[in-house]
Amino acid sequence: MNILHVISSRGWGGAENSAVYLAKTQIEKGNSAFFFIHSFNDKLINILKTNGVNFYSAFNPERKNIYALNKIIKICRENKIDIIHTHLGTGSYLGVLAGNFLKIPVVSTINIFSGYHYYALADALCFDSNAVKDYHMKYFSTPEYLEYKPNLIESAVNKIFKLSYKTVNNLEELKNKSHVVYERIDESHFINYKDRLNEFDNYFNIGMTGRIDEQKGQIYFIEAAELLIKEYRNNSNVKSKVKPLMFHIVGSGKTENNLKRITKNKGIAENFRFWGYQKDVRKFVNTFDVCVSCSLNEPFGINNLEYMFMKKPCIAASSGGIPEVFGDTNILITPKDPFKLKEAIKIYIENENYKNEQASKGFERAKKVFSSDISYKKIMDVYGEVLDNQKSKFAYR
Repeated sequence: MNILHVISSRGWGGAENSAVYLAKTQIEKGNSAFFFIHSFNDKLINILKTNGVNFYSAFNPERKNIYALNKIIKICRENKIDIIHTHLGTGSYLGVLAGNFLKIPVVSTINIFSGYHYYALADALCFDSNAVKDYHMKYFSTPEYLEYKPNLIESAVNKIFKLSYKTVNNLEELKNKSHVVYERIDESHFINYKDRLNEFDNYFNIGMTGRIDEQKGQIYFIEAAELLIKEYRNNSNVKSKVKPLMFHIVGSGKTENNLKRITKNKGIAENFRFWGYQKDVRKFVNTFDVCVSCSLNEPFGINNLEYMFMKKPCIAASSGGIPEVFGDTNILITPKDPFKLKEAIKIYIENENYKNEQASKGFERAKKVFSSDISYKKIMDVYGEVLDNQKSKFAYR
């Protein structure tokens, strides 16, 4: 099978990670998989090169939709593409237009809490959690979606590529072509990984990984750290029994420098390490005694899979798809609550057996529910379904 992944992305996160690993696996299983990148993304390009995935690109997506579409159509014809698999908003629009023009089935992966009318025109929708699916089923019932009309430029582009935009207002039809397919990582890279930052062996290490921005909630991690550090400083009995605390933030983003200033102003900078963007987070995660996710509204959170497959105890804000990820394992807290986060960290610090028990439960759940083989099979089953429903498998012009 020949698959073209179309993605519009300027960064590196769970969506990109999952898409690249899917393409790599498809190639390893004997398929041909290519990427079309509709924005400048040097991190994604470098990782595609590292993983041996062929790619094409067209930059400045807002200004070059027609150029990008012509390029996608050319790629599809030259490589006899069977399936167009889209990722993220603009990528979905381009994929739907190209697929409609060439009569190639389109599968859209949706992993954000943000409605987009062109999602509904794909042949299959793959949501990365039930929370994201539920969000979009509600969106498809709103006036914003039902009353949407393409603007003049959009209408002109649609006309060129023979797409007559029509709102899909049959919710049952949308449900029937909707699937929940969890994001995936190569768990073999994380299970039994040994390398770590040995210089922190004498600390109790609490850490988080991922893009740094307000939505990821690193500020609440810092506020919880401040509460815990001050509490232990003022309690000599506890202080003598607990290792010194070290908090780690692995990732980069617009608010990184501001967070560093905040730790300095709070007088806790010596208890923090900011590691910036890391291509490979494993030695950092393996150093952590406890892993934390503070996202305010996380669709899935691929970093949580990394924690679970590395058998780490976790604390996560119970938002979006996070409860679905952890099930009845580990500790979930309300978002934006540094006090409860502080208390959860204390539970793990002061109860070694419970910490190890939750780490093991999370690991077993990850193997059972989030195996990459399960996710891969579901995706390929969706491909087979849309191909079976397609009247003409190849209709190149």
